[in-house]
Amino acid sequence: MTTYLISQGQFRAETDAEVIANLKRKGWQDAPAKPSDDAQWTNGAWIVPPAPTFTAEQIVSQYFSAYQIAALSRLEMALLQANKPLGTAMGEAKTWLESVMLGWAIAPTPKPAAAFGVPSVSFEQASAEAVSSLNSQP
Repeated sequence: MTTYLISQGQFRAETDAEVIANLKRKGWQDAPAKPSDDAQWTNGAWIVPPAPTFTAEQIVSQYFSAYQIAALSRLEMALLQANKPLGTAMGEAKTWLESVMLGWAIAPTPKPAAAFGVPSVSFEQASAEAVSSLNSQP
């Protein structure tokens, strides 16, 4: 485990218990607890970098390619034309994609990834469900 120590504006990260004990005998003190793994000690304080931000397109592309989105749209249209329900997986994929799209339309500024959420289904799940429904007898 790493111990963070400070003394007269200096900062050290140590893992050796003997070195830590020796530094403490020389007046070094424990630094404040590190608030997160990505925090950096800067000018006598822990600095936590801001979370990375993403556009809607960047988030969607982590889960669905442009081709997959087009395929889901065509499958949706085929289901509607066949007068068949979307199904749970297709409905969930559509809901997530539309929520990202509409959220971006309302406030088109980059956001942390968590603000967009994650889809509860994959392309494979949604498309397989749609194809199965299309191939089923009425």
